[in-house]
Amino acid sequence: MFIHHVNGIDWLVITAFEELKTMFIEEAGAIPSCFSSASELSLIDQAKRTYGYLPTLSGVITDTGTFKSQDNEEDLNPQLACLVEGRGRVFIYYDGFVAFVDDEQTFITRMD
Repeated sequence: MFIHHVNGIDWLVITAFEELKTMFIEEAGAIPSCFSSASELSLIDQAKRTYGYLPTLSGVITDTGTFKSQDNEEDLNPQLACLVEGRGRVFIYYDGFVAFVDDEQTFITRMD
């Protein structure tokens, strides 16, 4: 694991082995620059403003960020994660799945 700093947010890049660091970033995709700790908006609202309509997927996000869904053959573990106090958490998974979690809601979508 290591930290990547973008727009005032510390993203935790989750890797199995330090040598695979580059591969894991490529698999998870680029860290979205639309998220900023300077914004007054929640992370969900920042994503909606940038990407427009975000289709909702069904599933459950555990405390550690694991995405469990009947539609997936196996549980997905996040490869990128961030926490912005007061604005929520974002977990990014392989193949464009993204989960947004705040005090009021959990929102799971897929970004292409």
